[in-house]
Amino acid sequence: MYKKILIIFLICFISNCSTPNWYKPMGYALFSQMPKGGTPGFRLGWIHGCESGLGSQFAGAFYMTFYTWRRDVDIASVDPNISKIRARYKKELRAVNWDNPTEVSKNLSDYNTIFWGAHAFCRHSALGILQTADMEPSLPGSERYNMMAHSVGNVFKITGKGDTRWGARGSMW
Repeated sequence: MYKKILIIFLICFISNCSTPNWYKPMGYALFSQMPKGGTPGFRLGWIHGCESGLGSQFAGAFYMTFYTWRRDVDIASVDPNISKIRARYKKELRAVNWDNPTEVSKNLSDYNTIFWGAHAFCRHSALGILQTADMEPSLPGSERYNMMAHSVGNVFKITGKGDTRWGARGSMW
C-alpha cells in the first residue's frame, strides 16, 4: 500500500519538475497566460513583469516570499549595454540575432513594452485572489500587519468579496 502511494507521489513530483515555477503560488497558472507568438524579448519582459507584480506589496507577504522585483536595469536603460544583456540571458534570448541591430532593438523595445502590462496583470490577479479570501494587504503606514488575520488557509475560504451565496457578507443580495 505504502509502495503504491510512494510511486504515485514520485510520478506526480517528477512530472512537475519540468514545469517552471511549479512550486510557487500561482506560478504555472499566471505564467501560462503569456500571449503567444512574441519575440524572445517579449517573453522575457512578460516573465520579469509578472514576477515583479507578484513580488509587489499589493500581492501580499505570502507572494513576496517567493517573488521579487525582476526588471533588468540594462534592458530598461536609454543606452543598453548589449554585451551584458547577451551574457546575462544566454538561454532566454538565444533566438535573437545579435549581429542585427534592428532585431536587438525590437527585442529590447518589446521587453520594455510588455513589462508594465504583465506587472499589472499578475499583481491584480494575485490581489483579486487575496480579496476573494477576505485578505487585503495593508498599504505602508496604514496599519500594523496582523499575522492572525492572514494565513495560507484563507485562500480556501469563500467568504470574501467573491462570495456569491445569498446573505453572505460579500454578496450583493
